[in-house]
Amino acid sequence: MMGTDMKRYLTDSTRVFEESDVRLRRTAGVPEMKLVKLYPSITFQQFAGMGAALTEAAGYVFAQMDAATQADFIARCFGSSGNRYSLARLSIQSCDFSLGVRSYLAKRDTDLREFSIEDDWGYIIPLVKAAQKANPHLQFLASPWSPPAWAKTNFTMKHGGHLKRGAYDEWARMVARTLAAYRDAGIDISRITIQNEPQAIQEWESCLYSAKQEREFLHNSLKPALREAGFGHVKTLIWDHNKEGALDRAAEVMREKRFADDVDGVAFHWYSGDHFEALRVVRDFIGPDKELIFTEGCSNYTAGDPERELPQAENYAHEVIGDLEAGANAILDWNILLDAQGGPNHVGNFCNAPIMHDCESGKTNVRLPFHYLGHFSRFIQLGAVRMLTTRYTTDLETCAFANPDGTHVLVVLNRNWWDIGFDLTWNDAAIGSRIASIDAPAHSIQTICW
Repeated sequence: MMGTDMKRYLTDSTRVFEESDVRLRRTAGVPEMKLVKLYPSITFQQFAGMGAALTEAAGYVFAQMDAATQADFIARCFGSSGNRYSLARLSIQSCDFSLGVRSYLAKRDTDLREFSIEDDWGYIIPLVKAAQKANPHLQFLASPWSPPAWAKTNFTMKHGGHLKRGAYDEWARMVARTLAAYRDAGIDISRITIQNEPQAIQEWESCLYSAKQEREFLHNSLKPALREAGFGHVKTLIWDHNKEGALDRAAEVMREKRFADDVDGVAFHWYSGDHFEALRVVRDFIGPDKELIFTEGCSNYTAGDPERELPQAENYAHEVIGDLEAGANAILDWNILLDAQGGPNHVGNFCNAPIMHDCESGKTNVRLPFHYLGHFSRFIQLGAVRMLTTRYTTDLETCAFANPDGTHVLVVLNRNWWDIGFDLTWNDAAIGSRIASIDAPAHSIQTICW
């Protein structure tokens, strides 16, 4: 077991997944200084997947690619030699990264006779099918940005408004019908959130829910509709908004057992900052049997500015490590693919994606954030459990997992301008008194596997 027992994969602004061996050496005494220490016997949440959103915008850009570029894109994201994405997010009806505002039921019809997801077959479902071909075990989470205009108090899918009390049951049945329509298309959605960003009034599709409205809609309408349609097994997650409000919403929605029993997890976004401390308390509050999932985060559109690549990549990695260390089960980026202008987007709300494709030149830009995300998704397997990791300095950010196949993964991020050395050790008696001396180069991320 001495020698090259570990592999290291290193990425920075000049190297991508540079592979090298990590040599272990025996140490006579008990090491104390400059340590990153792992505790394989102390474990936490189970890893449930990582991926991104398959929006209509992403599907549209995908459709503009030639066949070879499409194949390369799918392999990079979902292939066994790529980022191995295992979870994807879908929108129920349209969102800002759709080609326009649209509903599965444009006019009120209590029998849902005119319900149709036909428009999703244009760009969304072809992208989903291509992803499924590369990863047949791909899982899906779906979120609504707004009920139909006729079901809302402001009579538009945009600009907030509320779901009308008299439309609770119809909207719940529409959500259940969406799951059925996608199932008929060969796409099983295993998780849904109640509402994307329920405290945001946006110029695009949005809808406001108070905690009281969210729990009553979930308990009285959505859960019964799901059970009646044969989707009682689908997990329902609340909140789906920024971290600073996750604890408040969870506490309010779940304050009574009958409501708490309806909640299968809490979803959150990153736009209000770190708030990892709040996530840790959310994890403790909801308990180990419910899920905590990061469902959205994206960076501002930077028009391909190379100076923004590294900061945005490091921001992604910082977020993922912080969320996982706080107890998150899964990580979902926002648009998996956009065009060179950060769209299409029907309200001009452009942003970056880890992969961007110039539809005019045919050139694809695989950005540094994509590789940084891969340092987690390529190595942490579904069902892995997080191990306790401690480090001697906050200048290093770390997280570690034990995979179901018996392998281990440690991710180390250094966002500083200087190199940082550390000794890697652990309390596993099977390893014995061995230590690995490792460097974390300035502005780098590395994954160590053994």
